[in-house]
Amino acid sequence: MAWHVFIPDSLLEESDDPKIRTYKVGQITRACAIFGVEHIWIYRAGGRDGRFIKTILEYAETPQYLRKRLFPLMPELKYAGVIPPLRTPHHKLKGKPKVGEIREGFAFRKGRRIYADIGLDDLAMVEGNVEGRATFRIVSVRPLRVIPAKPEEYWGYRVHLTGKSLAKTLKKARLDLVIATSRKGRDIREVKLPPLEGEVGFVFGSPRKGVIELLGEEDYTFDLILNTVPNQRTATVRTEEALLATLAIFNLIRRD
Repeated sequence: MAWHVFIPDSLLEESDDPKIRTYKVGQITRACAIFGVEHIWIYRAGGRDGRFIKTILEYAETPQYLRKRLFPLMPELKYAGVIPPLRTPHHKLKGKPKVGEIREGFAFRKGRRIYADIGLDDLAMVEGNVEGRATFRIVSVRPLRVIPAKPEEYWGYRVHLTGKSLAKTLKKARLDLVIATSRKGRDIREVKLPPLEGEVGFVFGSPRKGVIELLGEEDYTFDLILNTVPNQRTATVRTEEALLATLAIFNLIRRD
């Protein structure tokens, strides 16, 4: 099973302060990491911040030791210090290399060989033809050698900036179950939830428009439209707050 989260490119339409904008996206990165979201989709909703949101999401997901290699200096990252650390399994600390350990790295050609920065004191020699960011398993420590590998645990999320409307983005994702969140949706306490199997998507609206309004006249049928914050005591629930509340609820019934 894999979880997908859908957020609009208008997520930050009520925020002008660049530090607050960065922090708001940082809250989404943290919530998605806590509950093991594997895909974050940014759909077109009339906003102008799609690329900014994508940059912050990808920066947060990247292990600290690889960020300088993968992200040049850019104004979007001026306040990256307010992004909370994810502390996911692939954000490993520096230590002594261990045979069998899986680490995220960046591979590059140096002379006739390929080496990888895997966040240790020394570069690792790569057995295999791979360049760029990749996942590696340590097969030798003296000398330090790695091979491409597949992670065996949660290994962060991928970000998709589609430039497409909500309906087209959902169709592109090819999901097995799609759950929209809305204040006007059915009270989640009164709904018999289906099994969470396959590719499951959770859809969120913007600060000014709900999911149904953003869908407009497009042809798409959600499996469920739920109010996941019933009896809210505030006039509004922010997208990052609704996302955290929704994933926390569904995490209770997750069985993978």
